[in-house]
Amino acid sequence: MALLVDNVKSKLILAGVGLALAMTPMMAQAKGGHGPRVTFEELDADGNGSVTEAEMQAHRAAGFASTDTNGDGALSRDELEAKMKSGKEDRMTRRLDKMMERMDTDGNGTLSQEEMADAGGKRKGKGFSRMDKDGNGEISKAEFEQMGKKHRGGKHKK
Repeated sequence: MALLVDNVKSKLILAGVGLALAMTPMMAQAKGGHGPRVTFEELDADGNGSVTEAEMQAHRAAGFASTDTNGDGALSRDELEAKMKSGKEDRMTRRLDKMMERMDTDGNGTLSQEEMADAGGKRKGKGFSRMDKDGNGEISKAEFEQMGKKHRGGKHKK
């Protein structure tokens, strides 16, 4: 009996993780997160200008199926980890593409020291002065930590 309960628990846990994984892109978009963005057009499978619950369920099922690489109907830790890593790699690739497009002013596919120094727009060269809140020409540990909190939205306290 205990084995049956454990097996049911495992299936419920994996099903919950699978559902969360499938819902992540939609939730990330709704919250303005950095996850993969699902477009309305992707959800509107029949192209009729509206999304039904069945279309959303089909989208979730497709996400689950694409994560279930061995096709056994369950998501292993390795499959979940691979999906998470691929999402990070996709985001990193998009960020690098944007950075190169913005900063590679001569279009040669590399960033020179001059191009890196010219980056930053209206903030260019003001990083030190923004951190040096008291204007004494030095950055204290408190000023350094305050800038870190500002960049992280004050969320990660140490």
